[in-house]
Amino acid sequence: MDVNNRFKKQKLKILKTIGKGTYGNVYLCENKSNNVLTIVKDIEMNVKLHTHKKDITNEIDILSTMNHPNIIKFYNSYYIDNNVMICMEYASSGNLAEYMYQRCPNLIKQQEILFYFCQVLLGVNHIHSLNIVHRDLKAENILLTGEHGIIVKIGDFGISKMLASAKKTSTVIGTPYYLAPELCEGKPYDTKSDVWALGCLLYEMCTHKRAFESETLVGLVKAITSASVHPIDLSVYERGMQDLIDSMLSVLPDKRPTIKDLMGRLILLPIVYTVFLDAGNDKLLNLDYENFKI
Repeated sequence: MDVNNRFKKQKLKILKTIGKGTYGNVYLCENKSNNVLTIVKDIEMNVKLHTHKKDITNEIDILSTMNHPNIIKFYNSYYIDNNVMICMEYASSGNLAEYMYQRCPNLIKQQEILFYFCQVLLGVNHIHSLNIVHRDLKAENILLTGEHGIIVKIGDFGISKMLASAKKTSTVIGTPYYLAPELCEGKPYDTKSDVWALGCLLYEMCTHKRAFESETLVGLVKAITSASVHPIDLSVYERGMQDLIDSMLSVLPDKRPTIKDLMGRLILLPIVYTVFLDAGNDKLLNLDYENFKI
């Protein structure tokens, strides 16, 4: 059965192709039953993808477990012929990387950064509460939606992993620029590797540059394991922003704060509280950054 017929069978109309990958394509579709826009991952299964089938099942299991305002919603999945179709919420305003590098000619103001970052923290806190490590937190996977594009949704759980109780994993998967030192060294890791990635993300939001970069993988690993980064511009941001970044980019996982620790920091707590109370309300769409004070 061809692509169009498979989608028609599920009352899905393909509007455009969002991306193409090794294992299949991602489409923006309209559900004809309710006229809701949805993202559909269409993955072709074959003999070579026997081990990949576990990853797909894992992603579906994880997505169906999530229920949080700052995490992309899972709608449904279909197994048709030799294909798996995963239907998810559509984030209408792109992702954080596009926002930073294409729509912001200047550095983003501190209050706006913290507003986005606190939403990410709330989403990751929910993920960790379910004993799940995201393993690929990066600007491209922080999706934006809402009328003004200021509601954050964490997406792409394709390489997430359920953690057995207190058990650590050592599979090295993820975006190289955000890899934690323990991952680079092949050591077991847990939720603190996500905290490291969030440190990289916050640094990138403050500088529009990656925390760790190199032209070679060996050079990148050396930069990451040294954990040496240029400070952010303290004429633009408060010292507390640098302190947040430094705490998350600690080489030793045990020295990094948990997500709950971060949310309790004085620089973050008032915004976390505001976002938590306004989640899903129209107030979230009408926030005036200029008048939003800590």
